[in-house]
Amino acid sequence: MTIRMRQYAGLTDLQPIIDIKIACTTAENIYDYPTVSDLGELLAPIQSEKTPMGASWEEEERTLNGDRYRRAMTQQATALWEDEGQIVAYALFAFPSTVLVSQVHPSTRGSGIETQILAWGIERIHTAREERGRHLSLWCRCHESETERRAFLEDALFEPQPWRDLRMIRSLDHPVPDTTLPPGFLLRLGVSEEELERYQDLHRAVFDGTSMGLDYHRSRAYQPDLDLIAVSPDGSFVAFCLCQLKQVADSSGEYTIGEIGVIGTHPGYQKRGLGRALLLSGMQRLKARGAKSAYLETQDGETAPLHLFMLAGFHTVSAWHWFTKEV
Repeated sequence: MTIRMRQYAGLTDLQPIIDIKIACTTAENIYDYPTVSDLGELLAPIQSEKTPMGASWEEEERTLNGDRYRRAMTQQATALWEDEGQIVAYALFAFPSTVLVSQVHPSTRGSGIETQILAWGIERIHTAREERGRHLSLWCRCHESETERRAFLEDALFEPQPWRDLRMIRSLDHPVPDTTLPPGFLLRLGVSEEELERYQDLHRAVFDGTSMGLDYHRSRAYQPDLDLIAVSPDGSFVAFCLCQLKQVADSSGEYTIGEIGVIGTHPGYQKRGLGRALLLSGMQRLKARGAKSAYLETQDGETAPLHLFMLAGFHTVSAWHWFTKEV
């Protein structure tokens, strides 16, 4: 076996990466980021793209230039491992994230590629730290069933974070109850560039001052009709439920699923049914767009959100910890 590492070289490498992802697919990791559609977006060619319709010239340039830059940086931070010309593993950082995503074809596991991938990831973080001029940590996801991966990360001096994340699934083959917002509140779909700061303020209020990455809202992939916002009688953004359509694949083929990416209600407007109304409305919209199921991620122990999700029919299918290494 002769293993050679090289950088992602373009569109001809995309399908082999997807093939590895399918070969590695389990019930636990099938929805892990990046999904098949995420890979298609991140690794798509970035030359000769047309600007979106219906936006000003300034908005077009801001959207496409930022999106091109993000994808160009991601593609620079994507590496492949080959055995006699056959791609057997890949690793990437989806810019500007410092989460190392990697998969090794089952037939090649245990050959030392995992150690090479980790060394490559650490080197990338060193480079990024110098470029950004600030401290960075390397992050890796480890599902609870991945005992060998956990031991590998611990031997490499990664430390588990104290929280436990859950992935919950709800089939959309079953009926989704009809719902409406409380009287006086309006449903808004999507936000413009000028409204992103108001959107960000709501996110900070919901999540204890934590800011939201807005790259998706400025990208070509943004689906405003799946970005549900509750507006109060005075015009304030008070709750949101950001959904997306995605493609996943396993040995049975590729199919459409829906993601509940982020959901929350301003502390001053909680316990009025806003979150439930947006969640159910989002599920209905995902189903109407062809999604077979909907999934979401949440932290274990968050009693109120878990209660809401279970009442809406979601159940847990996987759990994982994050491991970090100071670089």
